[in-house]
Formats: sequence, C-alpha cells, structure tokens
Amino acid sequence: MTRRGKAATTPTAPGAWEALAAVGDDLEGGASEVAWKLIAWGESWSAGAPGTAREVAVGLERVARRQAALAPVLRIANDMLVEIELRDPGDEAALRTGVGRAAARWRERLEAASGALRLHLRRALGGVSTIYTYSASSTVQGAIEDHFSAGGWFRVFVSESRPGNEGARMAWALAARGVPVTLGSDVWLLGAIEEEGLLLVGADSLLPTVWVNKIGTRALAARARDRGVAVACAADTSKFLPPALAALPRSYERDPAEIASDPPPSLLVVNPYFEEIGWDALDLLITERGPTRPRDLRAGDIPVARALRAAGGD
Repeated sequence: MTRRGKAATTPTAPGAWEALAAVGDDLEGGASEVAWKLIAWGESWSAGAPGTAREVAVGLERVARRQAALAPVLRIANDMLVEIELRDPGDEAALRTGVGRAAARWRERLEAASGALRLHLRRALGGVSTIYTYSASSTVQGAIEDHFSAGGWFRVFVSESRPGNEGARMAWALAARGVPVTLGSDVWLLGAIEEEGLLLVGADSLLPTVWVNKIGTRALAARARDRGVAVACAADTSKFLPPALAALPRSYERDPAEIASDPPPSLLVVNPYFEEIGWDALDLLITERGPTRPRDLRAGDIPVARALRAAGGD
C-alpha cells in the first residue's frame, strides 16, 4: 500500500544496453558464470525484455570485446551477433527469435557438458588425498562438492587469489559445505604443494597452442611438476576458441586501481589477470568427453560476426 498523495511506482527493467553493459563489466564472475548471465539475458530479450535491436547489436559487440579472455562469453556473444546479422534489421521479432535460439542452443550445450564433466572429474578425484587449487572455478568447486557429498575424504588447499580474492570466496563456500579447506596467500600456496595430491584448476579459454587461466597458474604448475604433483585442468569444450575467434584481439589486463589508486606520475601500476600457459605444463585435460588430448579439441571453424571482424572497438 502506498501513502496517500504518493503515486505508486513500478521498478523499470533495465534496457538492453544497461543489461549487456553489466555483463561486459562483470570482473568478478568466472567464464562459466558470466556465460550463464549472457544466456539468461538472451532468453529474456527473446521473451520481450526492453531494448532496441540497435542497442542489442552494439551491446553484444561490447561484451564480446571486453570479455574476449573468457572464451564461452565471446562465443555466445558472437553467435548472437551472427543470428542478428542473418536477419532483416527492421524485423525486431525475427531478431529476438534469433537471439533466443542462440541462447537456447548454448543453454542445452552447457547443461549437458556440466553434468558430464563433473562425472569425469569425480572419477579423476577418486583416491586423491590432497587437492591444490587456485582462483575460483565453478567446475572445480562443483566437482569437489560432489566428491565430498559422495563420501570422499580429502583436504583442499587454496589461495586467496588477489586482487579479486575469488579464491577466498570459493574457500568459504566449500567450507560452508563441510569440506576441509586450508586458505592462505598466493605465495603461501607455492610452498604448500608437497609430493602428493593433484593441482586442479579451471580455464578461461582453451586455444590451439595454449590455455588461459588466472595469472600465477604457470608458476603453480611448474612448482607442482618440481614436487612430482600432477597438474590437471578441468574445462568443457565451450572454452575452446576456434582459430578465427582465437585471432581476435583480447586483453588480459584489468583496472590498475585494484592494485593502487592515485599513484604518483612515476609509478606504473599493472594488473594482468590472465596468462597463457603451454600445453606442455599440463598432465591431464578433462572435458565433458573425459580425459582429452589438446590436439583433439580442434574442430571446424565457425562464422565470425562482421561486427567483430571490423577493426577497433571498446
């Protein structure tokens, strides 16, 4: 009930530009989390959420460019743009249908891949007494929770993963489920790796010659190898970028203000979030297909939206 003399107000749903800007500016979610947000947006716009076709096209291009380091987000945005470019720009109903179809295809694919991948990971974790992990991966977290719920007994070592502290958040979430977790600094994790267990991490992108994850992963993999600990990466094949998309420009840098704000003129602050790691640093790649050789990720190329082939962009 509203007070007398005051008109009732109804919250206004954000337009397509605002909704897509939130996806493009999401610096906390991992590749899978941001991908699901983009799918949910596509489903809502297809069902009639506010936003003009022009706003959608520009917003999707911005998402693709800003989140190019997150392979499934880039792929979904690209597929939605391709659907738009195949249709009459004046037929908004057809454009909404095309975006909805792309969202539905990706929902079906990711749901199927998630279940299969978590099953393969549970098998890989059987008998592992110590899991070392870094940053935050919804895939890794889900596999650990599944293994623990099924009666597995193990301990987890994870570092805070500065500057975003996503590793700390995952540690809290696992501990809330009763999983035995030890949380420390990023440097501490390097020294904590002993001659047992498994270093298990996710990935933001799988490229033809390298894989991409949070910066610091390469050093952890090298340390694990030195200590005789196997290195495994868990990622479904939506994170593979075919050559045409892999060739698009992408930045691994994030806001330097996360490290230091208002630095003096002579102080250069850098904040790279991601790094490329050679496949030779990896002992095991686990996808929804099970243990997978990197060279078997290669597949036929896919159409790239004209908007993304154009030079420039934010």
